[in-house]
Amino acid sequence: MRDLLRQLPRLQKDGQGNADYAKSDHAIVAAAGQNAESIARALHMGMGAIGHLLATSAPQIEDGSVDSDAIEALGWLIAELGDLGAELAVMAIQCRRRTGGKPRT
Repeated sequence: MRDLLRQLPRLQKDGQGNADYAKSDHAIVAAAGQNAESIARALHMGMGAIGHLLATSAPQIEDGSVDSDAIEALGWLIAELGDLGAELAVMAIQCRRRTGGKPRT
């Protein structure tokens, strides 16, 4: 994630301030796309793990052993991570289109 955060300012911007992959350096676009894809994959795996924890913690949640504020905070976290993962996936696709790269398997 640190690498991607360092790469983002190096991408050229269009008139609306969005990344202009066509005008950006090919190597930066390729690296940013790979990093975005890796981060999105890690986020989705982490959200799946949180889902498994919540599912197996249902009795503790139901009897109040786990505070409802904690569950609400997890819900907001999952929502934000899902939004970030979706944006990273879009970025990875746009970078791949620009560089002709293939997704990692």
